[in-house]
Amino acid sequence: MEKSGNATHLRCDDCGSEFDLRQIVSLCPKCGGLLEVCYDLEGLKKSSHLFSEYVRDSIWRYRDFFPRVQDKNIVSLGEGGTPLVKSVSLGPSLGLDNLYFKNDTLMPTGSFKDRGYSLAISYAKELGVTRGVTYSSGNAGASFSAYSVRGNFPGLVMVDSQASATKKSMIMLYGMNATVLNASNFGQIEALIEKSVTELGCYPFVNFVNPIRHEAMKTFAYEIYSELKRMPDYSFHCVGTGGGLWGTWKGYNELAQMGIADRVPRMAAVQPECVNWLERAIESGADAIAPYGDGTKTIAQSINGNSPLQGGKRLLKAVRDSGGMALSVSDEEIKAAMLDLGHEGIAAEPSSASTVAALKKKAKEGLIRSDDLVVCIITGTALKQPKVVEQIASTPKFEIKADIGELRELLGKLGY
Repeated sequence: MEKSGNATHLRCDDCGSEFDLRQIVSLCPKCGGLLEVCYDLEGLKKSSHLFSEYVRDSIWRYRDFFPRVQDKNIVSLGEGGTPLVKSVSLGPSLGLDNLYFKNDTLMPTGSFKDRGYSLAISYAKELGVTRGVTYSSGNAGASFSAYSVRGNFPGLVMVDSQASATKKSMIMLYGMNATVLNASNFGQIEALIEKSVTELGCYPFVNFVNPIRHEAMKTFAYEIYSELKRMPDYSFHCVGTGGGLWGTWKGYNELAQMGIADRVPRMAAVQPECVNWLERAIESGADAIAPYGDGTKTIAQSINGNSPLQGGKRLLKAVRDSGGMALSVSDEEIKAAMLDLGHEGIAAEPSSASTVAALKKKAKEGLIRSDDLVVCIITGTALKQPKVVEQIASTPKFEIKADIGELRELLGKLGY
């Protein structure tokens, strides 16, 4: 097999078959299982110096930890290198000394999806792929659109009918071809994507079906460790398909395998209560996840899928192997967490704020210790769902004329 930088081959989760990285493939050609990129650990160690200091740079600083992409094929908008912000309000109120927010609301299209699409589209260009297709609840579609147009890569976005009008418009803003997709569950979407590959010859960009996208999510782990100079005790992630959680978990494990870190964090996976299929599976000890719930019953549009991809086995593994937990939160708890993040200076969409809502519950239950180092991944901006912001944030209480006397009186009322 041809080596691709430090990446050596693709391996099927289910049957263990191995495939050349330069083969244009999505699911395992032998059994239909998910494919994972494997690496030469000794080769990765040669680039371990990258973690000795934190440099705020794009994900491509860590290109030695991706399948190889030639410079001419890299499509980048400066994704990655987002702030890791220590809590000044919520943490102290909960008695937590080391609570941090990884603020990916500041990514080029306003969400963490940009990490994955920069790498996935770049690698598709490297392979000579000529047509791509993806499904999105909104954020992924905007990212796919922006990076595809930037890289002159032809593709189609199928956006969920429940996505906000703003998210649909953002996809169109970048000039991408898109269609609204009506489906009653993720299983139907999964089947459609697979048929688009086998019957229409499309190359898929859906998490996990595309074996490259989640590799870029390893950069969460790289950036967090490099800046903190230690591993978190807990890493909180909102979960839709789970590419962010799985990729970050893989990155943490690489750091441990290279001997850079001496342990890995506990992974906390968060979903809305109405579609908490991961929590139900963890609590029941299931080996695979069954569909559950109604995603139209939550404001957390980005994580409202009622079933996982291929039984969610990767998510079960990440949570269980890390000694982590699967959690669920209500819409009211999400709204409160959005306001908490607002008081930290971070405007997060409902799905992103779910991580903070879950953290609050566990901290109040005493599960999180005061000295635990906790990172909540904040995946997308509140500007993607402006109507929710209008619902939870009050309008100004006061109104004055352009008169210095009225201004003086108001300042007095406010105690300034």
